[in-house]
Amino acid sequence: MRYFLYARKSQDREDQQVLSIESQLRDLREFVNKHKLDIVEEICEEMSAYKRGRPKFRDMMERIENGEADSILCWHLTRLARNAADGGLIISFMDEGKIKELRTPGRAHTNTADDKFMMSIHFAMAKKSSDDTSAFVKNNVKTKLEKGEYPGVAPYGYLNVGENGVISGKRFDRKKQAMLEDLNRPLKRIEKDPIEAPLIRKLIELALTGAYNLPMLQEEATKLGVRGRQSRGKLAKQSILDLLNNIFYTGQFLFKKEIYDGIHEPLMSQSEFKSIQDILKERSRPKRHKRIYTFATRVHCPECNSVMSGEYQKQIHYYRCTKSKGKKATCTNTKYIRQDQLEKELESTLDELEIPEKVILWGVKYLKQAYLDEHKVLDGRKASLEKSLEEEERHLKRLTTKWLSESNVNGDLISDEDYKFRKSEIKTKMAELEEQIAGQKNEQDSWLNKCESFFKRLRSLKSEYQQSDYIGKRVVLESLGAKFVRTGEKMTVELAHPYSVVLSKKPRKISSERQKNRIEKPNSGVLGPKMSEWLRESDSNRRPIG
Repeated sequence: MRYFLYARKSQDREDQQVLSIESQLRDLREFVNKHKLDIVEEICEEMSAYKRGRPKFRDMMERIENGEADSILCWHLTRLARNAADGGLIISFMDEGKIKELRTPGRAHTNTADDKFMMSIHFAMAKKSSDDTSAFVKNNVKTKLEKGEYPGVAPYGYLNVGENGVISGKRFDRKKQAMLEDLNRPLKRIEKDPIEAPLIRKLIELALTGAYNLPMLQEEATKLGVRGRQSRGKLAKQSILDLLNNIFYTGQFLFKKEIYDGIHEPLMSQSEFKSIQDILKERSRPKRHKRIYTFATRVHCPECNSVMSGEYQKQIHYYRCTKSKGKKATCTNTKYIRQDQLEKELESTLDELEIPEKVILWGVKYLKQAYLDEHKVLDGRKASLEKSLEEEERHLKRLTTKWLSESNVNGDLISDEDYKFRKSEIKTKMAELEEQIAGQKNEQDSWLNKCESFFKRLRSLKSEYQQSDYIGKRVVLESLGAKFVRTGEKMTVELAHPYSVVLSKKPRKISSERQKNRIEKPNSGVLGPKMSEWLRESDSNRRPIG
């Protein structure tokens, strides 16, 4: 008889206690040498037998039907089939004489009524075991989802932790385990990786600047020490893209097209996640440039408002309108703008942003006086957010009641897909509101410090820009929201909020000693009210600065 030696190991939970393929091969080879069996080929497969569709098993059965072999050697019958269809096919081949013997180290099964009956029992028991395990797994997954635990392998920056408080699987690391135990609290089933999480957070912060494309982020990930899990080499660009698009890092997770609130600690806020999506959308079709242009995407044509592209001629960087050349030109603006002119205009604007130290000291004093009024404003905002959250909770309750209604048995009122989609929308809105509510407390505590830090940063912006490399300059430009536009015959710089407010409301320069002394008297003359308005509006948007 000629045998196919078949070894299989599943990655499914049901087979976790089964020998590895290497162990199966070792036992089977010893058996072959002892009994001098004729082996046509060794076939190894890593796939579950719970359902049909194993390609190597199917190929083996086709080759048996073609007469290449007439027997099978395996470690145990469950390695061949755990479903009725594959088990029935093996017995059918025995009935037809295509399989003469099915052998394991324990016994030989031949084409007899008793042997086929015993094989049927083995296959049926294997299927029953798989069904029971599948039901257990589904129930376990449902329980995890209800608890807010992600029922899968945690992404970069996180670790799966077992019920015994030990890091699960191949990602176990003694150093990380000791660091988690130092937290002196019961560990969650998913914990932040004490070593990897800060690196992923740094990568997210770089992406938020908008100055880094995927290849740049890939290089930064390599410098930080973030490696691919399989190869341990450079993290793939697609892996970085998947990371930045994964809502898991916001404290939620997606499972079977439905969003759940997780109990794991987030690595970025909902607002940061949205910002990254906007940045990725803008960079979805990046153009490759041989040279690096500091003001790329920042210079706009005064005629058609399209972004002007960079060119390099005679050792000088220029910017020109992309729609003014070629057969399909739609813009008549053919003028070039030198980069050094833009640099000069930007530095002039940064000079205007700088605030005298004495003004900052007075501003901080004023802000402390306004702090109590600000608390009332924030309390009112918090109450409004809580009211909105309660409305979303009622909306979700009504949606679920409608979906569970007896009138919706056939999906007449709302289909399962529509329910999941609308539920995900509401859950996302609720998560954003909860994040804003939680942020109100931090806002009340840090508002004054943020304002003071912002005004002090204005004094160092110019030197920060001048001392930075290309990436650093791009980061400064992104934080300012700088946009170059032509006003008359001159290119001017438009800045985003709150920097634009600083320029528009900045107090006039004071030359005399008498005028300088008036800074300390907020209610005297024009300067006091103007400073009050400026200080209030310059931080009114409450957005992260820098």
